[in-house]
Amino acid sequence: AVVSTQSTGERDIMSVDGVSNNDVLKELSLKFLSNCRLFPWHKAKIYLESISSQRLLYEQTIGHSMATKYPMASAYLQKFVKTWINQVSSGDVLEEVYDFLGTMLSNPTSQIGYRIYTFDDGEQYVATRETMAMCSKGTTGLQTWQACLTLCKWATENKHVFKNRKVLELGCGVGLLGCVISRFCSHITLSDHHESVLSAAQHTLQINCVENGKVVPLDWTTRGPVEEEYDVTIAADVVFDPRVLPHLVQTIKKNLSSPHRKDQVSYICSTVRNKETYGKFLDEIDEQGLVITDLDVSGLKSTYFSGADVVKLIKLEL
Repeated sequence: AVVSTQSTGERDIMSVDGVSNNDVLKELSLKFLSNCRLFPWHKAKIYLESISSQRLLYEQTIGHSMATKYPMASAYLQKFVKTWINQVSSGDVLEEVYDFLGTMLSNPTSQIGYRIYTFDDGEQYVATRETMAMCSKGTTGLQTWQACLTLCKWATENKHVFKNRKVLELGCGVGLLGCVISRFCSHITLSDHHESVLSAAQHTLQINCVENGKVVPLDWTTRGPVEEEYDVTIAADVVFDPRVLPHLVQTIKKNLSSPHRKDQVSYICSTVRNKETYGKFLDEIDEQGLVITDLDVSGLKSTYFSGADVVKLIKLEL
């Protein structure tokens, strides 16, 4: 990274690779709050050069009001603070950082904690309680995945799609997507089948004060659609098990087939980890006679996107 400093008299304005220090600090803050595994320490170096600059970083990360309100996984925090200390070349570390590490080390280490997201540049935050483990309690639904983050960003930039509409989410996970979309629609129902996931989603609605949403159990393989009718059906990161794909597509179709509602539509966002599995999903859609429209998400910009994954967003209609 290229770090430059431009003197303005009373203070210095720092930049990394031509990006202003305010934008860099904002990015660092958002990545920390979301428990980013690959925190950009090369950009943080300019904030580790002195006690005063460390304090700026501290206030936007460890000392951030949202981080204080919603405690993160101690395993993540310990790693973050230890890396901070190791990255300070002068050895002169902000006292609060040492104090914070001492507190962390005096308590049991946990991989469960809050992650905090924003998709509108910090105007509103959403907190979710997640695990750092890829699979926990027999499910992968207790952490947020790439396609969910993509659909959250897309929905935030396309609020009109959900305005005054009743929404059903399939495979809601911890509830991040449903919580984000609740701000744009008239009502949203989050559904999943795993007991721990349903509990996590309910917790997300409660701590984010969502009053126009609810959580219900729904197993695509043994039950049809929920009794209510919906205008929009959404799902993210649900295309991974070939065995349940026929049931998933049938559930989507049934929720698009209400005679009492017009212009019903479904938005499904997927990370294409296995081309054969995703191809089977598209084949199932074709067999059910649904109309597919590919939506371009390549231009979406977010602090949370790694850029390494192939993410597809499709619109389905009868």
